[in-house]
Amino acid sequence: MSKLAENLVRNCLRIRSTDNVTVFFYPHNMALAEDIATECFRVGADALLNLYTDAYYAAYLKYLPVESLRQPSVYCRGLTELSTAQFWVGGAYDPSIFRKASAEKLAAADEGETAAHFDVARERKVRGLSVDLGLATAPRAKAYGFPLARWKRMMTQASSVSAAKLAVDGKRLAAKLDTTAKARITAPNGTDLEVALAGRRAQVFDGVVDDEDIAAGALSASIPAGSVSVAPQETSAHGVIVGSVLSPWAGRSIRRLRWEFRDGRLTTFDGDANAKALAAVYANAAGDKDRVAGLSIGLNPKAELGFLQNAIVRGAVTIGVGANEDLGGVNKSSFFFPVTVPNATLEVDGLSLVQNGKLAV
Repeated sequence: MSKLAENLVRNCLRIRSTDNVTVFFYPHNMALAEDIATECFRVGADALLNLYTDAYYAAYLKYLPVESLRQPSVYCRGLTELSTAQFWVGGAYDPSIFRKASAEKLAAADEGETAAHFDVARERKVRGLSVDLGLATAPRAKAYGFPLARWKRMMTQASSVSAAKLAVDGKRLAAKLDTTAKARITAPNGTDLEVALAGRRAQVFDGVVDDEDIAAGALSASIPAGSVSVAPQETSAHGVIVGSVLSPWAGRSIRRLRWEFRDGRLTTFDGDANAKALAAVYANAAGDKDRVAGLSIGLNPKAELGFLQNAIVRGAVTIGVGANEDLGGVNKSSFFFPVTVPNATLEVDGLSLVQNGKLAV
């Protein structure tokens, strides 16, 4: 744990003595949270541990009315205003708690959390790191139908891939995306979507937030990492995208999700029963939820499809809808969701960057 914490603090977020660091965590990740705080102290930074629990979050969703959930918490906003860097270590121990919340309340909570954390962090350039190793719990594996031992092994191996390797591959692909006018995604599952990329610059997510990333507006990272992402022109999407690889969401597993775009807007949101539950949250969400948000290509050779990190799997092609200001886009929304297309082919101005789920360049 101490070696991991050292890497997270010194390399991933590059914490300095002038930083004020907040570490958000749940009880099952307390040891890692304590080690992160200790490492912050070693470099001379101030650090605060902020504990959540499943019971706390379940009560928050159950008892607060919708209008209260929509309002940003003064505590969350205050912590973000005081922080220069934030670590998000794992999440709920058992995500099935979210199944009991209504679509209206889940959407309202997203709206309030976005206003309390994201908007303020963007304005103040607060660096953030999600430590997803902390998500691998037995109840979460049960809720989503994951083989726990395999999941933990994959997460450990994917987290060990060097940022330098991910950066090399990412910069090569980013250079191609930066000079692209149009991109087309196709797949055997019925996917056929076109988006425009002219004038947009790609960002490489290698697990490190350095000065170059901050200057480009890429303030957040995750471990494990590995993707290159770009915000397409928000009104350009036309066609169909089909996600037929397991996508975990709010204690549910979505196994099929189909979106259709016409004239730049998401007009069809369909799929299995859990996809329809997500569609109900989407219907209650605010802002530019019906616009394409991002196009991502996965880079991590140790990540596997069908778990929580589909978008970082090497050769995976992912499309998101909703908020995209973190990618330099203009969509303002409390909603964001990504769909990964298995065995996809991605062509940019006639050149294949991904062919049948494998990197082609």
